[in-house]
Amino acid sequence: MATAEIKNLREDGRMSAVMIWIIATSAYAAFWLWYVGFQKKVTPQEVTATMCLFEQDGSWTTNQQEHLRKFLLDDDGKDFVMVNLLHLKSPRKESLKKLNRYQKIFLGALLLKAGHPVMIARAASGNVENVACSHADDWSAAGMIRYRSRRDLMEILPATIGSEHHELKLGSLEKTFAFPAAPWFMFGGPKVVVALSIGLLASVTQIVTAL
Repeated sequence: MATAEIKNLREDGRMSAVMIWIIATSAYAAFWLWYVGFQKKVTPQEVTATMCLFEQDGSWTTNQQEHLRKFLLDDDGKDFVMVNLLHLKSPRKESLKKLNRYQKIFLGALLLKAGHPVMIARAASGNVENVACSHADDWSAAGMIRYRSRRDLMEILPATIGSEHHELKLGSLEKTFAFPAAPWFMFGGPKVVVALSIGLLASVTQIVTAL
């Protein structure tokens, strides 16, 4: 093979590799924009409009409404997790079916906004420790749900409270409580997994095209 042809093949290979990694980088950038987001922080006017809905609903206590109002007003533009403890009604099997139906609808809508479960677990026994707890209840399950932003929460809650699928949740639970937690951290997660997956796919593609 002529030297010029070999040189051209090498140059073509380099160009292909560059394009592969440009596409890979662009793909991850698009994922990052969706998963992390760069939404504006919620405004006091938006919070006031949202809180009016909960005042009309009547199922939230004044204390709960104030906690939510403060959380929304303290928006830092970053993600957070909602920590939940759940106690299922008896019979638990039927309650679990209702809760699973609710989760499919709720989590389906949440995934569109890059929200997802971080941890979901069923209780393996009753409480093994209670320190200064006035209500030492045994809980059926625990969960942590990641939200991309407080704006996403502000948009999701009005569409959930009072809906048919929210009734499934209320019908399945004897009691529950939830509180938002931020800042938070976990090893790995979608940002790392997606980066590694795209990098692996790009590397394999580069090797295959070079053969």
